[in-house]
Amino acid sequence: MSGTFRNPAGGVINRDRRYTFELDGRTLHGLHGDTLAAALLANGVRLVGRSVKYRRPRGILSAGPEEPNALCTLTLGARQVPNVPATTVMVTDGLRVTTQNRWPSLRFDVSALIGAAGSLFGAGFYYKTFMWPSWRCYEPLIRRLAGLGTAPRRPIVHFPGERHLYCDVLVIGAGAAGLAAAAAAASQGAKVIVCERDLLPGGELQFESGTIDGRPVSGWVAETANSLAAAGVEVLSGTAVVGCYDECVLALRQPSGLPTESDEALYIRARARILATGATERSIAFENNDRPGVMLLGAVERFAQRFAVRAGNHAVLFANHDRVYLAALRLRAAGVQIAAIVDPRARRPLAALQELERSGVRIFSEHVVQRALGAACVRGALVRPLSGDGQSRIACDLLAVSGGWTPASQLALQSNLAERYDTELAACVPVASQDEIIPAGAVAGRLELGAVIADGLRAGEAAARLVATCSVQPMGAPAVRADPPPALQALWRVRTGNDKRQFVDLQNDVTIRDLRQAVGEGFREIEHIKRYTTLGVGTDQGRTGALPGAAIVAELLDIPLESVRTSRARPPASPLPLAALAGAPAPLNVRPVRRTPLHDAQLACQAVMEPAGLWLRARYFRDHGESVEAAAAFEAHRVRNAGGLFDASTLGKIELLGPDAAACIDRLYLGRPSRLAVGRARYGVMLREDGMVLDDGLLLRLGAEHFLLTTSTHASAAVLSHVEYHLACAASSLAVTCTDVTDAWAVIVVAGPASRALLGHVLPAPWPGMLPHLKHMDFAGGAWRARPLRLVRASFSGELAYELHCSADVAASLWETLHAAALTCGVVPYGLEALDILRVEKGYLTSAEINGQVSPLDLGLERVVSASADCIGRALLDRPALHESQRPMLVGVVAADAAQHFGIGAQLIETRTDKRALGYITSAAWSPTLERTVGLALLARSHARQGATIVGADPLRGRHTLLRVTAPAHVDPKGERMRA
Repeated sequence: MSGTFRNPAGGVINRDRRYTFELDGRTLHGLHGDTLAAALLANGVRLVGRSVKYRRPRGILSAGPEEPNALCTLTLGARQVPNVPATTVMVTDGLRVTTQNRWPSLRFDVSALIGAAGSLFGAGFYYKTFMWPSWRCYEPLIRRLAGLGTAPRRPIVHFPGERHLYCDVLVIGAGAAGLAAAAAAASQGAKVIVCERDLLPGGELQFESGTIDGRPVSGWVAETANSLAAAGVEVLSGTAVVGCYDECVLALRQPSGLPTESDEALYIRARARILATGATERSIAFENNDRPGVMLLGAVERFAQRFAVRAGNHAVLFANHDRVYLAALRLRAAGVQIAAIVDPRARRPLAALQELERSGVRIFSEHVVQRALGAACVRGALVRPLSGDGQSRIACDLLAVSGGWTPASQLALQSNLAERYDTELAACVPVASQDEIIPAGAVAGRLELGAVIADGLRAGEAAARLVATCSVQPMGAPAVRADPPPALQALWRVRTGNDKRQFVDLQNDVTIRDLRQAVGEGFREIEHIKRYTTLGVGTDQGRTGALPGAAIVAELLDIPLESVRTSRARPPASPLPLAALAGAPAPLNVRPVRRTPLHDAQLACQAVMEPAGLWLRARYFRDHGESVEAAAAFEAHRVRNAGGLFDASTLGKIELLGPDAAACIDRLYLGRPSRLAVGRARYGVMLREDGMVLDDGLLLRLGAEHFLLTTSTHASAAVLSHVEYHLACAASSLAVTCTDVTDAWAVIVVAGPASRALLGHVLPAPWPGMLPHLKHMDFAGGAWRARPLRLVRASFSGELAYELHCSADVAASLWETLHAAALTCGVVPYGLEALDILRVEKGYLTSAEINGQVSPLDLGLERVVSASADCIGRALLDRPALHESQRPMLVGVVAADAAQHFGIGAQLIETRTDKRALGYITSAAWSPTLERTVGLALLARSHARQGATIVGADPLRGRHTLLRVTAPAHVDPKGERMRA
């Protein structure tokens, strides 16, 4: 190796397989089995990044997912992933590593000058700094400095595979407790799955010394793993459980730590879950405790035993428990020279302590490390007594710290388990408040190996009892000789030194001074302090700093730690790519696709189809223009001047039948629609419970106790669910039946001035004689080729139009007959693009306007809101907030200059210099009728005056357009053409 920190023997690595990788362009080497962090330490690399706020130099702190410092951007082939902890990714050939948060280089970072102005960047600085002359003066710089890694310029998304697993018992964690629990449950015949984040089982047994039933702990781990495999237990290594919910457990299997083709998103459903997630070692706050070379003691041991890597050659150990002395013996055997051990407790009568002292190791009882010495990395430690004067400077290149352990309870809290404060552990531990969710081992507060294994066996047997069909036979606990109980004495911070340089959360540069400031400014609740100081909001989710931060707040407030507790981490429990949650995009050939009965008939007319939800619908017809824009304009113009055929079969259709159908309709829709006469239709608006518009559509009264509701395509499922819920719960006493008949009826729209003549020519008697007598919103029933046909005179284009509701099995023949006859009178098929032009010209609504945030008053539908008629959501329309001047109102907009264009989404502002939007454009289209762009918008009522001017700001397209406010209907505002 190129460095001098790899031991010639030991470790669980393959020395025959050597990899080459790059760090900021520098070529380095690693071994098969190395994590990136281990390979960097083996090469003598200590400086691996800069902190987020102050750009202070940072090194590797831990050996697992709790790592707050060593976040890198990794590139392998075409894949690039930022913010990956170096402790969780495996080294491989060709890996390119780029350090983050530095410019121009890691060692010489200009932004580090921010540290000199640290008083400006204290807790909550973003609320009260840079206010003069304007935040916008500083915003570009702050945005360049903020954040972590840089997102890839090219979107390279890898979607993991997806697998659903089922078992009796799921064990999360394969440390000592997890292995024991899995063995106990499997011995009772339970089907068991084990998920372990690491590639190797054993947890801390990878470096802890001792024996189990006379065998070395490593032998017990190997033997137990083999016995589990023989019993059919599926052990999933490299699998991080990120979510633990009622219905299932979500895990990501990513053995390499980088997205690869073999990754899997796992959805695991188990009858019982055992949480053996262990505990995370925590640090102690002292001055400059963030310097490269300050590491967690357990991480130093793991690097030495598993990777044969010395994190340093001369070490000072600083801890508040007995295990520091046994760790010193193990590290010394691994080639690390122990310069001193600093223990804040009184001298302990331990054999390991005496052995170290005889070998020349200096033991500083009732002392603390006041400061880490060195600039770019640790060069020594300043040690002082807890009481009295005197200081000692001890040269070292490694400062290993341990302040105790915090149970890894993220998944337990996701599962809604309660917590209790454990005084011996000085931490909160989850309590088994649900039979099927059982914490075991260190996460439950057990730290001595014998107690951990016994607790794992107990948990496995308890889980087996939940699923077993016969009595459970307990397994005997093994005889264990290992590290004794730690005899922990809580220490969270060193009370001397500069508290501005005593870091609690290393990723976000949260110091003791920040916590003191937050408390001084009146913050008391830890969740408020978390957000004000950013304590525990980084990618590590406060694994190493949240509990010390809460304990320091408790000290500052002079209240018990159990009164403060710790803030809750948000899911996911471990970082994962969003692609793992989204799932792979299904190609059209495997996605559910719904085709209307007219699908093939439209293809025969050269239709270009596109997905609309689950439906395939005609977007435009290829022979109507060289482009979609040209074809849509041609089709819309033809509908206005001659006529068009349109497939509207995807409209939702729901029938209500029964003695209380009229009463049900009045509850569902505004305006007392039960007054509707048989044979008539009307426009209806349905509200949600909060008074916002759910959908609009036509209501047809087929009989005295029989109604048909039509819905928009996108809202058909939501409306059906709304109606069914209402009938099942709120109106269960009504005698009415609800039936979805969407698929039973095809709908062909014949629109335009020639539509009546076309239908009179095609439909058999008595239809030709009936057509002149059908008024707007009338409908009549009949037949087409011996199948039911319902003709509704209604229009969504603003032209004279008819909807032909026919049986699905004869729809294609009716379309073909109409299309053949249409060629003689200039009537053409038209698609969704043309329909959008027609409806924007007329000011008709779609989901762009009915966005879930508007009331009928916002949409200008006051005429359907009756003061005397009650319905779902009607009462909430009287809220004062819905009548304020800033509420949106539907208006039409056109460009003041007819030659100018504007687009959907443009923000409406009063003048070009305004920054606060008054609304936005919901729909826009080029009108071939008016030969200009027209649009609809939701605009604040205070500015919604016809004739007023307003600016449409569209910075994404680089244009600001002066607009004039108009009525929503741009064409035939009085509706004379559709009533002809």
